[in-house]
Amino acid sequence: MKIILLDKVIHLGEIGDVVDVKSGYARNFLIPQKKAMFASKSNLEFVESKKVELAAASADEVTKAQAVADSISGTKVTIAAQVTEEGSLYGSIGTREIALALEESGHQIEKSWVQLPDGALKEVGEFLVTLAVHPEVTAEITVIVSSE
Repeated sequence: MKIILLDKVIHLGEIGDVVDVKSGYARNFLIPQKKAMFASKSNLEFVESKKVELAAASADEVTKAQAVADSISGTKVTIAAQVTEEGSLYGSIGTREIALALEESGHQIEKSWVQLPDGALKEVGEFLVTLAVHPEVTAEITVIVSSE
């Protein structure tokens, strides 16, 4: 399915690019999130006329995301969990627990920002966790997992 991008999408393209994606990705994610619209002659003309405004709005979002990332970056969060005698956790620390800990420390974040590429944290220690505040802006925090 051919669509026109209204926002920069990582690994896909820039504002105004006409790209071919799977129909489910377009209908279920890109179009409802207002990141794209169906590719038609009238929509293409609309995007070309509004390209400067869309770029300015995108730059404004990046600026706001950078401010949020700067305020969160370097934060240390401690999460207490039950630990076995060997030092591994009974459960695991996932994105939800990290987001809740950050909110308790006074930072408003979304759970989807937390990135754990190696999966949930399953042992005691200090871990560097990346927060994807915006597709172009990331922040790093330290999560300290301790025993209760």
